Amino acid sequence: MIYTLEAISTGKVEDLPYSAKRPMRSALNKKKFVGNMWLSKTGFVEDEQEYKGHGGPNKAVCLYSKKNYSLWEQDVSVLPEYAMFGENITVSDMDEKDVHFGDQFQLGNAILEVSEIREPCWKIQEKYKIPNLIKRISVSGKTGFYFRVLKEGYVQEDSNLELIKRADNATLLSVFDLNEIYYSDNKNIERLTYALKNPYLTEERISKLERFLTRAKKSKNN
Repeated sequence: MIYTLEAISTGKVEDLPYSAKRPMRSALNKKKFVGNMWLSKTGFVEDEQEYKGHGGPNKAVCLYSKKNYSLWEQDVSVLPEYAMFGENITVSDMDEKDVHFGDQFQLGNAILEVSEIREPCWKIQEKYKIPNLIKRISVSGKTGFYFRVLKEGYVQEDSNLELIKRADNATLLSVFDLNEIYYSDNKNIERLTYALKNPYLTEERISKLERFLTRAKKSKNN
């Protein structure tokens, strides 16, 4: 299956004027690149991240669906054409319910694997001044997600995203389901136990889920 892309974007860290409360440095304002760009294990060579928690091998490339932009059309007078939440890949239409950890995609000459949920941070809320934006994105399950890079390679500005391999059926876990478990159902022992069997989750995500599971079991026994 081939997914049409609205944009592939990168950004440089800069001082942004959106917050009067505290300094705000970010590469949130991304722009489309022109021509070819090398995609390495840690992301596009001209893309930057400001601090720990952003980027790295398990968060090398961020994707968000433009279809999800409609969730914010009542809050933002003019919706951006792409990279609304600082994503590298703005796909025309992709549902988090249909994307699973371990799914592999080809982008240009590179191969990507779905690796992490997107945890929205305060900077996007400050940029758009939408009340409770972080919570609303989180509970909607429409967060977008991250890829790790299995095979480095050049990506062209007009590349599309092709699904080349589905994750294992025995442990199938969608981005939407993990969002729901993590944000809204993190006391559910059965769902947490199932999620922890997934071989594609990051060590950081496993650690967080294990803490939820330990807490849930203690709560049940008390």
